[in-house]
Amino acid sequence: MTYGGWKFQNDDKFEIKNGTFEQGFARSCNTAFISQAEKLDDDELTKEARDVFGIGLTCWGAGVPSFDGAVPTQTGAPKAASLIGQGGVRMNPLTMASVAATVRSGAFHQPYIVDPSVDNRQLAESSRPLSADTAKQLRSLMRLTATSGTAAEAMAGLDGEIGAETGSAEVDGQKKPNGWFTAYRNDLAAAAVVPAGGHGGFSAGPIVAQILRSAD
Repeated sequence: MTYGGWKFQNDDKFEIKNGTFEQGFARSCNTAFISQAEKLDDDELTKEARDVFGIGLTCWGAGVPSFDGAVPTQTGAPKAASLIGQGGVRMNPLTMASVAATVRSGAFHQPYIVDPSVDNRQLAESSRPLSADTAKQLRSLMRLTATSGTAAEAMAGLDGEIGAETGSAEVDGQKKPNGWFTAYRNDLAAAAVVPAGGHGGFSAGPIVAQILRSAD
């Protein structure tokens, strides 16, 4: 699929003929997301990230030096790339675990490493929760991914309320992409990135699944 003069394709150029967006999400299908670019205003992704997921607010203040993520407003091809977590999007495992937790709970709760009572710092707050309909759809999409999509192998055997998503982030000058995986199980969320790990389901997935199993 071409948008803004850039050509986007899926991992190994796979296709889902006549596929739905639900199937595309579960398969981590780049073109399913890129196809939505023309429907979005340039700043729409940025606003949603900030107002609902707390990404782009003032410093989270996790208690240790940390990068809190960024979803800048972009146009043309870079905007389309942002829809698959590339372009100008910047994340770390803490921010992606927070994204999964927000989907599960329906509202942003700022994560931290050191309890804020230690230094009386203020935690960041988003301006609004996920709408009930959006939260329901996202949980359904992430559950499908965890049970029969690209996260199914890593999440196998985990019961309860589960959801996951995988990712492979290309890096300039690097042969294999970074492998990403974020998931939740009941009230526990986690995420991991494996530099040059390739497919997130195979590299980062087992790490996250092991954390989620620790709740047993």
